[in-house]
Amino acid sequence: MSSKYGDDRDPYLYPALNVMRNRLGIRQAQRLEQTAWEITSLRAATLPLGPRGRGLPYLCFIHHQLYQDIFDWAGQFREVDIYQGDTPFCHFAWIEKEGNALMRALEEEGYLSGISRATFVTRLSWYYGEINVLHPFRVGSGLVQRIFFEQLALHAGFVLDWRDIDPDSWSQANQLGAMGDPEPLERIFRKVVSEA
Repeated sequence: MSSKYGDDRDPYLYPALNVMRNRLGIRQAQRLEQTAWEITSLRAATLPLGPRGRGLPYLCFIHHQLYQDIFDWAGQFREVDIYQGDTPFCHFAWIEKEGNALMRALEEEGYLSGISRATFVTRLSWYYGEINVLHPFRVGSGLVQRIFFEQLALHAGFVLDWRDIDPDSWSQANQLGAMGDPEPLERIFRKVVSEA
């Protein structure tokens, strides 16, 4: 997910390499990706079930817990614009404002507690798409978002089970959600969400 303006202008990357600067000194992308997966998997297993009331600081907490061994900026909002293909994520200067607005709306909806499964799926799909567009971190936003919503679902009386989700369908659904069409995400969440 390099900046559209080129890797040389991305302060998160080693100069002339498409590899994130990291605390481990790894300069090979595949090796860093594998090591990050191993470390974040271990860290994710130790995360406590967070508070029912959650907001942007809790997203940062999750990111920091997962990536603190890898990146100096773990838990901090990104400071560059990033894209997936031709789809831009939220401009970095707007992350805090837009993220807080989303979290206020989520709070006003009672963190999706006390609603039917069908309504939960619809609202979860919308919030998932919006927070995906926010993409607050340079790396790791997707993992943080999944954990955030898994915990939100548990507090609301639901469980998210991602096991049977096709990665290509998931990616396409997220891209369509970013363009304002939450229906593909809803179709997937109808399979993923069950009552606890």
